[in-house]
Amino acid sequence: MLDKYSNNDVTTTNSIEDDSAKNSGHCLEDSSWLLHPTSGYVPRGSLCGIIGPSGAGKTTFLNSLGGATVHVTGTIYYEDGGEEQQPSQKKMMRLSQQNGDIAYLSQHDNFFAMLSPRETLELAAKLQNAEIDNNKELVERKLSSLGLLHVADRRIGDRTRLDGGGGGGGFGLRRANKRVGGASSGLSGGERRRLSVALELMTEPKIFLADEPTTGLASSQAGKVVKLISKLAKERNIPSICTMHQPTSSIWKMLDQFILLAPGGKMCYAGNRNDATAYFKEIGYECPHDTNPAEWYIDLVTIDTDDLVQGTKDVARINFLHHRFLESCTSFHVDNEQVCLDKEQLAISSKNAGTGNRKVHSISRTLQRFGALFQRSLRQNIRNTRVLILRLGAAVLQAKLFASIFKSVRHDKSLTKSIADRVALLTYGCINLSIMALMKTLELFAKERGVVLREQMRSTYSSLEYLLAKVFAEIPLDASFALIFASVLKKLTGLRSSMGTLMKTYCLMTVSSVSLGFAIGSLASSPETAMALGVPVLVILMVVGVINPSGVSTDEPPNRVMEWIKMFSPIKWAIEALVTAEFRGMTFDKDRDFWGNLKELPRMGGLAMVRDGDEVLDALGLGTANYDEIMNNLAKLSGVFLLFSWLGLAFGGPKFQQT
Repeated sequence: MLDKYSNNDVTTTNSIEDDSAKNSGHCLEDSSWLLHPTSGYVPRGSLCGIIGPSGAGKTTFLNSLGGATVHVTGTIYYEDGGEEQQPSQKKMMRLSQQNGDIAYLSQHDNFFAMLSPRETLELAAKLQNAEIDNNKELVERKLSSLGLLHVADRRIGDRTRLDGGGGGGGFGLRRANKRVGGASSGLSGGERRRLSVALELMTEPKIFLADEPTTGLASSQAGKVVKLISKLAKERNIPSICTMHQPTSSIWKMLDQFILLAPGGKMCYAGNRNDATAYFKEIGYECPHDTNPAEWYIDLVTIDTDDLVQGTKDVARINFLHHRFLESCTSFHVDNEQVCLDKEQLAISSKNAGTGNRKVHSISRTLQRFGALFQRSLRQNIRNTRVLILRLGAAVLQAKLFASIFKSVRHDKSLTKSIADRVALLTYGCINLSIMALMKTLELFAKERGVVLREQMRSTYSSLEYLLAKVFAEIPLDASFALIFASVLKKLTGLRSSMGTLMKTYCLMTVSSVSLGFAIGSLASSPETAMALGVPVLVILMVVGVINPSGVSTDEPPNRVMEWIKMFSPIKWAIEALVTAEFRGMTFDKDRDFWGNLKELPRMGGLAMVRDGDEVLDALGLGTANYDEIMNNLAKLSGVFLLFSWLGLAFGGPKFQQT
């Protein structure tokens, strides 16, 4: 593809083709192209719509302009200079999302649901414009210009929830759009869209890109959003390019320019909207009166897949339109001599692109970004009172449930028949807390991923800063529920281990489980993948980590693969630590004689004949185990998971090209 925006406009030369066809060494078939090479021009201050049928490559085209497509050839050039300047006097620069040159409005709105629009913009200002002293004034201007002042302090909410997503205190269901004036009713679709626009304009972009900005909005709201984008393009005097699925007549009239893409990324028109009627009439395709031109142009490049004969005619028509446009767009190409003259400048611009207007290596900037990220993550967690209340209730009720099930773990006596119950009680506690911590972490990672991807595109902060902020904001909160569970369990049962031992072990295991959730979430390619991986990984680590209460057989050598997997199980280390602390040095009260022990053999196995806690540990394969060493291993495992988390965030995330 080639696209040009001159006078504070952009020039790009891009093409994308199928790798298999490219590597075959043969001439490329027509179907091997995702986007065909072509040309176009959009002046500054204008709104350009990209239209075409499904599968035409509209989003792929937009992503290539925004640098979000890796396998693309070509470059976007930004011509910095006034209309009065000659071409030789204009500067040509590369555009970069990392430097804030490109504002990219994605198809779906992604926010932290517990924050308000004002807080969202203030945090974005801290992260992106740290050198600016008047961040609050900047935020107020954005809220005012985009009509968000009346909802500035309302929680954004989650549109996928039945209650509107506020997540405030209380239970029950509310209508999603019910306005009560409080923070818990959430923003409407139009308000969320305007907030997304405000976020993209926190910097001073040279081009504004939007992927179907009217998705999910009613026609009236959709028209307002497009009108807003058009207004911003003119006020800022920058090109604005939007993909549009099926623009209405009112939206169509707002466009200054449009690009018509056919299946396979074939550009059939790119230019002024008012000139399109005459252009297509000249080549034999006149738009009928009383017809929405947008719909007619889209139908013109649509292939009928149900009728083979008609489909063949459609393909022939599209090829004709595409080649006729290629013949007419030679005047849009960049003068080769001009590009060659600016090669040295472009190289310098590319070399210095990483510095931009953000001093990423400054210690004070690092601390400021960390503080902003920590504040955001902490607010997102502590304001979700409904989830906090549910987790608190679950910790208390599950502790009471386990105490009522394993009644033989008594305060007054330590009986041999309670051995299996003690092991099972400690084991279920570990499994319970591990599941709660891991799944909660994966869910948050999934919800945050869209926001983090947007911020990664701008290199707003480093992966380490984001990870540390989550660790310090979330892990103490998760560990507090482990403390509550351990304290209730200790008070209701006759566990021999001290309150401090139970709390310390369950807390560290929770930390390790949360770290495991960070690792899975960062290494997974998508939120769905992370959630799908979380359950089987947890089940495997649970199965290999559970101790058999009837004892361990020493007749067969251990499986090396299973032993290696066990090393990565927080549940395994936590259970071993708790069982070791519980039975080391323990003596049993005489509850039955020798013949009574024989009767218990079918139920308890070899544990029926033990005389003290040390023999129990020997039977369980923990005879030489040391509590402190096990806890050290659990702490090291948490560190390993956090290291994997950082590596996944730093090197496993999406790659963005400087365009």
